[in-house]
Amino acid sequence: MQNYDYDLVVVGAGPAGLLTAREAAGMGCRVLVLEEHEEIGKPERCAGLFSMSGLKALGIPLSQSYVQNVVRGAVFFSPSGKAFVLDAKRPVAVVSNREMFDKFLAQQVALNGAEIVTGEMIVRIIPDEDVPSVKTSSSSISARMVVDAEGRSGFLARQVWKDWRPKGWIPIIQAVVENHRLDRDFVYLYFKEYLRDFFAYLIPIDSELGKLGVAARKDTRKLFFHFLQEEFGHVKTLLTTSASIYTGPPLELRQSGRVLAVGDVVGHVKATTGGGVVYGGLCAIETGRYVANFLLNGTGIREYQERMSRIYEQLKSIHKLRVLISHIPPKFYDSLFKAASDVHLDMWLSTEGDMDRHGDTVKAMLKSGMALKLFMRTNFQVLKDALSIP
Repeated sequence: MQNYDYDLVVVGAGPAGLLTAREAAGMGCRVLVLEEHEEIGKPERCAGLFSMSGLKALGIPLSQSYVQNVVRGAVFFSPSGKAFVLDAKRPVAVVSNREMFDKFLAQQVALNGAEIVTGEMIVRIIPDEDVPSVKTSSSSISARMVVDAEGRSGFLARQVWKDWRPKGWIPIIQAVVENHRLDRDFVYLYFKEYLRDFFAYLIPIDSELGKLGVAARKDTRKLFFHFLQEEFGHVKTLLTTSASIYTGPPLELRQSGRVLAVGDVVGHVKATTGGGVVYGGLCAIETGRYVANFLLNGTGIREYQERMSRIYEQLKSIHKLRVLISHIPPKFYDSLFKAASDVHLDMWLSTEGDMDRHGDTVKAMLKSGMALKLFMRTNFQVLKDALSIP
């Protein structure tokens, strides 16, 4: 038998990498997590809004160490300012400090016995059918399996999978602002004529502070400041960061010479919102369990593929919904929101909707007749005019 340093090496200490490591280590594997940054959770680039049901599915308990706020609904604004309020009248999501959230996950990983090394630049992943390895700036580490959870950069993935070409990344600028003057119990989504690629948002941290974000394929900074002045000219901007969100489909399951990939790098992201923690985490948990079962028992391949296929069905249906939404003309939102209010869609969604399973929610709307009610109440003359259909 060939010698190796670890059962599993995970590249990247974001949520996907940490959850992969947590599962594999908890099942008895010797695991090493490598992170290029000096500190886990930095830099913070995510809005950090997670459904409570999603965190429960990931086995992540709520903790004051990372929870900043708890919200019960969302307010959607059309370009003209018409609002549609979705109030679940119960806590449905938490706003997190992403740095502290990642550190909380790292504690779970350490308690399961995995090692975490930070400040280690990963240069290359070398696939192999028996013992793959990870080359860093200072050493070479061998393992029985390697999981690439590097995130959005894809630097290593391009070396392993030559056809790695995810499409759907959109630049985003996010700022922490003070004096937002909005109810902290809701998140706020803004659909604008000049923001055709994605919506803008304000997520309250508390009654004073909030996270304000604008995503656009072009002129992102210019549009960010335009939105800021238009909707929040009264706020004080404390901190600004830039990143990208993924709105494309998931990439097909990847394995090459005992190397797997999970998380943002393979599009395990909810395309409607750009959120990758819950679905990336679900895929990571299945990947970690598969690695442990395969290495320790030689089993689990079929089960892993079946479970991942079910998650992929959700991701693909969410992406289809994202494509549909992207074709809705901004001028149509007034009519759509009015129709939604007329048929009491808010009440239906508060009991039947799912913050993460958007595809299932749409199917439930069709099955229950709610979609037909919404269709019948919508003014399609507005849509025809917006699309310039004779």
